[in-house]
Amino acid sequence: MLEEIKDGKLYYNGVCLEDLAIKYKTPLKITFLDVIKNRVTSLKKVFDKAILDNNYQGKFIYLNANKANYAKEEILTAFAASDGLETSSYYDLLLTMRFFKYMKERNKLIVCNGFKLHDYLDSIIEINDNGYDITDIIDSYNEYEYLKSKNIKLKVGLRIHLEALYSENENEPKNDRFGLTNDDIEKILSDIKNTNLILTTIHFHQRGFDYEKEKFDTNFEKAFKYYVKAKQLYPSVTNFDIGGGTPLPITDDFDYEAWSDQVVKTLIDLSKKYKVSQPNLISENGKYSQKDSTVNIYSVVGRKDTDKIPWLFLDGSPLIAMPEMYALGEPIVVKPINGLDKNKIKVRLGGMTCDCDDIYFEKDLGYFLAPDISNLMIGCIGTGSYQNSMNGKGGVHHCLLPEETDVIVYTLNNKLVSEVRKPLQTIKDICKIIHF
Repeated sequence: MLEEIKDGKLYYNGVCLEDLAIKYKTPLKITFLDVIKNRVTSLKKVFDKAILDNNYQGKFIYLNANKANYAKEEILTAFAASDGLETSSYYDLLLTMRFFKYMKERNKLIVCNGFKLHDYLDSIIEINDNGYDITDIIDSYNEYEYLKSKNIKLKVGLRIHLEALYSENENEPKNDRFGLTNDDIEKILSDIKNTNLILTTIHFHQRGFDYEKEKFDTNFEKAFKYYVKAKQLYPSVTNFDIGGGTPLPITDDFDYEAWSDQVVKTLIDLSKKYKVSQPNLISENGKYSQKDSTVNIYSVVGRKDTDKIPWLFLDGSPLIAMPEMYALGEPIVVKPINGLDKNKIKVRLGGMTCDCDDIYFEKDLGYFLAPDISNLMIGCIGTGSYQNSMNGKGGVHHCLLPEETDVIVYTLNNKLVSEVRKPLQTIKDICKIIHF
């Protein structure tokens, strides 16, 4: 459990958030690197246990998906505990190679996803020629033809184009733009024996913020049938990659041990049903490992009584801090971090920008319950994945609001360390960005 209340104050990963806010002042962003490390190691632990308990013949491979958070410390922390890194673009791959060289690492895996132009593919080929363990997940037939024309020995996988079962809106497409059609796969499977490409992996991705077992199981078996078809033709196929399908710890009571056991047993049952050997299971995790590592903290700096429910103004912006929540409905927890043992009143929260949407309250209630204290602080919990790239970290923000003081917290030699990674953004920083 990451959250705990002591003496009316919210503790996160064992640290008092109010103490950090007083020490570093608000607006403040805090990233707990230990949370990232624990997410990686705990998932590997439960899958390794499930594999051992069920005498499963394959292994579990954990890849960190860089795109969730491109900050150096966050990727290095996940990379150290992971089996490799997953990339989604040409520049993402270039960044990945910097991490590999920085860590003096050559044995961990690199798996490349996304729609690829020639610069991306040429870099994959070059990295492969330099002796790194890299696999290209083919996403289009043109990509396959380009690789085939290069006459190279390269590990590849096939991304399966599946119905996007997450969509309930009839006006939204039921299929996403990624992956190969059944016809594409049939053509590749019949032709790849005439190339030097080595087919090793069948890949699918289960999109969504919340884990829904029925949808996950449906896509799981659909994709596994392609693994069966590929395995029967090519013994080199040994990996089944479920992409970012790991459930998010939205609630503290999700049983990862039971889930991993169920996934492994499903693989055993499907392998037996279709009479194929049990594959290695690859999981590409970004949101799972990064999301809950970061908390944004703001102080209430003003009040307006323009409505029946008073507005409390923060020294920051919920809209800038949580763009994925506003754009896509990403669940991010907003709650007071102090005065939790005091009487509460109904309020609504407003950010410092001029935007009418820069507000926060519980939509189903029409208000936000906050302690009736003068030094109130509010935490946005779970902003560690995608918020930085979506809100343009390091750039210029709405109404020129400065970026928060950026603090990292981690354990070193059994002692808790906190340090400023980047101070509060200044007008000089902003003018430099706009070349003024």
